[in-house]
Amino acid sequence: MAGEAAPTGTAGDPPTGTDPKATATPPATPPAEESEGAGSHRKVLAELADERKARQKLADEIAELKAKHQSAEEKAIEAARKEGRSEVLAEVNGRVVKSEIRAAAAGKVSDPEDAVTLLGDLARFIVKDEVDTNAISKAIDELVKAKPYLAPATGAPKAKPLPGGGATPSSGVSINDAIRRQAGRG
Repeated sequence: MAGEAAPTGTAGDPPTGTDPKATATPPATPPAEESEGAGSHRKVLAELADERKARQKLADEIAELKAKHQSAEEKAIEAARKEGRSEVLAEVNGRVVKSEIRAAAAGKVSDPEDAVTLLGDLARFIVKDEVDTNAISKAIDELVKAKPYLAPATGAPKAKPLPGGGATPSSGVSINDAIRRQAGRG
């Protein structure tokens, strides 16, 4: 046994005593490292979109299989859950859309609440249960173009803040200033 040679494999096997992984071809570079150009980014985005579609298809198949094996009571419970989720999601998304409109309208419209009212059907800003902030911004820009009187007045003097960080009066005079004037000290 001491003088015996190690058995050799068949013609396609790596020589014994070497790591088969070490003789394998090196892994291909990831698509993101191929080049810095826009083409590689588009390729990666396309691959991600394909993977999302495949995952969604598998999730749909799993849901279908579960539905086949559910009892009538389980199906009724699942339907009630879906209905409850959709009602809550619709209410929450409505609130989120209004908040997003107010935020996007700040500075573009003198009263952001007007934008909420004038944009009409807010459900159009919800796409696949997500709020489309780009569509909201575009709609506000179009609203201001169509109704320029909604834009805040430019050049209007701003009231000075009250001493001590208080509210801003419309006249720019604090109550302390008014008292001093009445007393003849100011």
